[in-house]
Amino acid sequence: MVTGRAAIGGGLPPKLFLAGFVLLVVAGIFYYRADARKVEEQRGALLAQQRAIEATLGPKLRPLQESIENAALELSRDPFEGGLVDLSEPLEKLWTTPSVYLRLRLEDARSQETMRKAARSALRDAFSACLFRDPKGIPFGEGKPCKESLECEPGELCTEFAVCQRPSTPFNMKLVHRAASVLDESWVAQVREARSDLTLTALERMLESVTRVDVPLAIEVLQRAQFVVVLLDEPASLSEPPERGPEETDADYAQRIPHTARAGIWSFKEEKWLARLRLEARGELREVGATKADFGPESERTRQRQAQGCAFALEFQTSLQKGVAPKDNEGAEPAPAP
Repeated sequence: MVTGRAAIGGGLPPKLFLAGFVLLVVAGIFYYRADARKVEEQRGALLAQQRAIEATLGPKLRPLQESIENAALELSRDPFEGGLVDLSEPLEKLWTTPSVYLRLRLEDARSQETMRKAARSALRDAFSACLFRDPKGIPFGEGKPCKESLECEPGELCTEFAVCQRPSTPFNMKLVHRAASVLDESWVAQVREARSDLTLTALERMLESVTRVDVPLAIEVLQRAQFVVVLLDEPASLSEPPERGPEETDADYAQRIPHTARAGIWSFKEEKWLARLRLEARGELREVGATKADFGPESERTRQRQAQGCAFALEFQTSLQKGVAPKDNEGAEPAPAP
């Protein structure tokens, strides 16, 4: 090649390269259109399934959910009208009756949108643990290990402790909002905005789980519940608020520090408030024994939240007892703290 005595052939004609490139482009266009058509078909089927669920289960779930939300909205209004106790049942019976529990920050209860967003992560806490007792309940960590509710037996769901259990009283509003989430426009918007079959498959799996497990369970527990207990944490007015832990959410921090809270009991059957009170309590941790255990800062903050929650529960119980006639509260004793 260098001396000119040898030469390399001309190779493949340029037109062949061009034809191959055009062929790849055309094939890519056909593949994209076929994939887009498949995604649109999957999207349409998923939306049709969601509309069917909305038509059949929505009328059963929505009125119960909105009744609870309207009660929380009313409790959040200013000026707050407290000092109401109108109970006909003994307190001891009240705390073992099927019921729903919802705890939010006051600012999160001001609108339906913020309430639903906050309620998706709301859990039972020391306040509910120090008041309610479920005779048929089992320890939180017991049950078949699970990753999702579809792995559980009928009537059970996969709890935040990753075990299968039947819902116990007080029923958590997180279950209700998870069930209702697939009926919201925000979920429909996720389906419409999805651009891949993988995203739609994940949403389809979620719809299947919620439809088969969460929605029937939510309807069942709401129909069994006789009242809802709502606790709204008001903003603290501390001159020197304690430092917030890196692991704490807004709700965690609000529950740990000393503050005032609004508490109410709303009757589903009578559609009225049975109690509406403002609580002021300061939970105090006291070590028992000669040596103080070192739990670490995160555990100490958790224990302080528990102490504060139980302090509110005992204050609520005491206030209710003072407002109940002796004949109606005969034999009732404060629920023991766990």
